[in-house]
Parts: sequence; C-alpha cells; structure tokens
Amino acid sequence: MKPLLSTASDELITVLKKRAHLREYAPGEELFAAGESADNLPIIVKGEVKMVQFPEPGKEVIIGIFGDGEMFALPPVIDGKQYPASAYTMAPSEILFVNRSDFFDLLRESHEFTLAVLDWMSEMLRQKTASIQTLAGGSAEQRIAGVLIRLFGSESGPPPIKIKLRREDIGRMAGLTTETTIRTILRLADAGAIRVEHGKIFIDEVGRLARYLAG
Repeated sequence: MKPLLSTASDELITVLKKRAHLREYAPGEELFAAGESADNLPIIVKGEVKMVQFPEPGKEVIIGIFGDGEMFALPPVIDGKQYPASAYTMAPSEILFVNRSDFFDLLRESHEFTLAVLDWMSEMLRQKTASIQTLAGGSAEQRIAGVLIRLFGSESGPPPIKIKLRREDIGRMAGLTTETTIRTILRLADAGAIRVEHGKIFIDEVGRLARYLAG
C-alpha cells in the first residue's frame, strides 16, 4: 500500500498529528482485537504491524502486513462496525490513532486526505481480488509467488528487496504449512525467480514470479 506519511504534504501531516494521539509499542503487543469497536484509524509512523485472524485455536492466518507510513483497518472505521481481525506489532512501533469523528472531519476538510483514502481502498480491493484468485485453486508456487509479489510491492526502496518475514509467516499468508512453504521457496530459488542468501529471501524483480501467476 502507498505509505500515507511519506507521500502526504507537510500541511496534511501537521493536521494528522494534531488530530491524532501517538502511542509506542514493543514487538508483539496488541493494538486492538478482533471484535472491538473500530473507533480509531491507525497510521504507522514507524514500525511494522500484522493483522491476523484465528479461525481455530492454535491457527493464525495473516490477512495483512503494514509498515512505515501506512494506514490500515480503514473499512471498519468507515462503516463504524468492528475490527474484523486483531493487530499486533512485529517490531518496535509508533502508531498514530485518528478518532473516527476526526477521520470524517478530515474527509470533509482535506481533498488530499480524501484522495489518499480512496486510493487505499482501490489498492486493497485489487490485492484482495488477487489473493482470492490465487488461494482459490493455485499451486503452492502460485500462492507463494503471489505473496512475495505483494511483499515486493509494499517496499518503497529500489531492488533488490529483502523479504523480512519468516517462512512461517509467508506460509500463513499463502494458506500453506511451513514445511510446504520452505520447499516451495527452495524450488523458486532453484528456478531463478528469487535468491536465497544466508537464509534470507531477496527479490531482484518480479517478472519471473509473475509467470507463475500467469501459468
């Protein structure tokens, strides 16, 4: 997703910081739980957050990972319902929380903020559609390739992109076991679609990964 805080004007950032309250978190802390009222829009000043669901005891499904400058959990804030998933920090993080009433004031007052929200919603719809298509019947290679392409696109720096997530987390995003994920990543590396160096995954470009989705 396009990081709001790295693309917004100084004026909008100033307004956001005045309207929001800032909280600091250690890794692994909960921001909110699934089922809680979506009263605040979270924006990550710095750090990393994952949104997860627990369909059954002991099973975690990652539905989104967000980093520096990104806002997330927009739909429930807009419709005033509950957060559909829980959110946890994956690194030391600073989070701005914009109260729902202030959120709607900003939509009325700031054309720039409104466009950023619309852009976020459009991108999220594209990502969800791609994820559903991949998980509906894709092979392990297709599922992992789809996740890696999403992670590649979420980074703002130039290639090569280092994937920070563990194999276990990549597997959860793809709906696969850790063992299957490890084997699949090795096959993708053998095929030259990615590089694995000292246990870390690097992506130089997404062309070869995209071929798995086309196939």
